[in-house]
Amino acid sequence: MANRYELELFVVGHSAKAERAESNLRRLCEARLAGRYDLRVTDVLEDAEAAEEANIIATPTLLRRAPLPVRMVVGDLSHRGALLRGLGLEDSDSDGDGDGDSDEVCSDE
Repeated sequence: MANRYELELFVVGHSAKAERAESNLRRLCEARLAGRYDLRVTDVLEDAEAAEEANIIATPTLLRRAPLPVRMVVGDLSHRGALLRGLGLEDSDSDGDGDGDSDEVCSDE
């Protein structure tokens, strides 16, 4: 059985960057994980405690809570290669697919 992905996207308000990150993430998840993911979007202005508990220091930040290990991607999620790596979905046809100006950072927790 395929892994179920538990994702949480931390954003600040409804800024263009927050909306772009959510849109980029949803598009990739529907293409690669349709029916196998749960996404929670947390606005750190409304739930600062959740951001503090998750050690969020920049937004937008994506946490992949499951499958383990927990992984983190920081940025607007426009760099497809970084997002695939952050989700653990790297593939051989991924050539970066971003605009080259991305600031995404991926890390294992």
